[in-house]
Amino acid sequence: MSYEHVVFEQRDDIGIVRFNRPEKKNAFSPKMNEEILDAMGRIEGTPGIRGVLITGSGDSFSSGLDLDLSFLETMEKKDPASYRRVHDPIQGWYHKLYHFHIATVAAVNGHCYGGGVVPVSICDVAIASDRAQFGLSEINFAHFPAGGTTWAVSHYLLPKHFEYLCLSGDRINAQEALRMGFVTKVVPHDQLEEESWKMVKKLAAKHPNAYKTAKTMCRMTRYMQFWEAIELEMAHIHENYFLSEGEMVKIALRQFKQKKIKTGTGETYRKEA
Repeated sequence: MSYEHVVFEQRDDIGIVRFNRPEKKNAFSPKMNEEILDAMGRIEGTPGIRGVLITGSGDSFSSGLDLDLSFLETMEKKDPASYRRVHDPIQGWYHKLYHFHIATVAAVNGHCYGGGVVPVSICDVAIASDRAQFGLSEINFAHFPAGGTTWAVSHYLLPKHFEYLCLSGDRINAQEALRMGFVTKVVPHDQLEEESWKMVKKLAAKHPNAYKTAKTMCRMTRYMQFWEAIELEMAHIHENYFLSEGEMVKIALRQFKQKKIKTGTGETYRKEA
């Protein structure tokens, strides 16, 4: 299936979603959000996909919600049905992206503003071009970062960093975003897609059940007391052992002792056993 404002392809075991409204700096219109949601559903429904790579076309990752086509019309009409039509699809694909158990990588190729920072924040890894720019400009037009944007930055940045972005409306470059912890690494622009592809393939090669559990633990234990986190981790050790059919003990640790480490899927372990 082809889309008008999104380019979707499956390459090997990776689903690639490319925002494709370069003339609008890949701003999220209602139609674009519906297409992204559909693409996320295709990824979710394809067992062979082990990772997701998200990026943008042209000089932008995304400038956030398209105010011309969505937000302003919704506010003017004061119509709940119009509001739901505009906002449900974007909240829907945010939800799917956040809850994917597979690897998710954002390749930030350029401008990234407003709601565009949400997918960057909720992906497992974010790699930025050295040309990338970030900002939350809503305060500059009598508004505030909403629709998950405030949550996204407050969960991944220190208070003085995310409050500065929310309250000033200033833009920051890729190196400043790296310093703040907004992105994982910064690479030269012409190496972005190659480096992002290497990263998503690396993550997708991990044992699927181990990756799912590790991702869950990373997100849950940060909100817990130390001993609560230990108890939860120990419970999930047994779950992971069951779901992986004991591969950690039966095969993976044996390979480790023999210095023949085969990092990756259960299929790889079985072939090398």
